[in-house]
Amino acid sequence: MSEPVDKECADQKSHHLHLCQLKKKGLTEEVAARTSDPGYVCHNCNITANRAEDLCNGSPFVKRA
Repeated sequence: MSEPVDKECADQKSHHLHLCQLKKKGLTEEVAARTSDPGYVCHNCNITANRAEDLCNGSPFVKRA
């Protein structure tokens, strides 16, 4: 059986700037701008982003053509 995913944000100080929080606030244009060319995925909520800094628990992923 696999290990449970840690749902805690890795950077609590900047959490208010992460996509999950922007999405909750209804800032759809800001979210769209930060997800236009994703290369990172959040292991907490599975949202993708252009930069890892915009995610709670992000890591790079391989883009498929």
